[in-house]
Amino acid sequence: MTWLAAVLTAAFTAIAALHVYWGLGGIWPARNTADLARAVIGDGRTRMPPPWACFGVALLLLIVAAWPWAMLAHPDSPPVLVVGIVAAAIFFVRGSAGYSPRWRARFSTEPFATWDMQLYSPLCMILATGLMALLAQGI
Repeated sequence: MTWLAAVLTAAFTAIAALHVYWGLGGIWPARNTADLARAVIGDGRTRMPPPWACFGVALLLLIVAAWPWAMLAHPDSPPVLVVGIVAAAIFFVRGSAGYSPRWRARFSTEPFATWDMQLYSPLCMILATGLMALLAQGI
C-alpha cells in the first residue's frame, strides 16, 4: 500500500499547491480572477476568497497529504484512525454532493458545473476511496 500512500500524497500536495498559487494571486486555469471564481467556486461570485482562506485550505490539504504515511506507520493509533475517517468522509460527502440535484442547482455557474461533474466530484470520490482503502487495511 506504499504506492497508494505515494499517489494520495502527490494528489493532495498538488491540490494544496494550487490553493497556495491562488492565494498568491495566480489565476490559472482562467484568464482573470472573475473567470477563476466562476470555474472553481460555481455559486455565481466573481471574486476569489481572500488569500488566508486559500492558504487555510492548502494547510488542511497538506495535513491530509501526510496522513497516509502516518496511517502506514501507526495503523492502530486512534488519532490517526480518526483523522483518516474524518478526511475520507469529507471527501466522500463532497464527491457525492456533486451529483445531487440540490448541489447542481446551487452551484450551476459554468464552467464550474461542468468541471464539477467531470473532474472535481470524481476526484473527490477517488481520493475518498483511496483513504478508505488505507483505513481498511489498518483496521
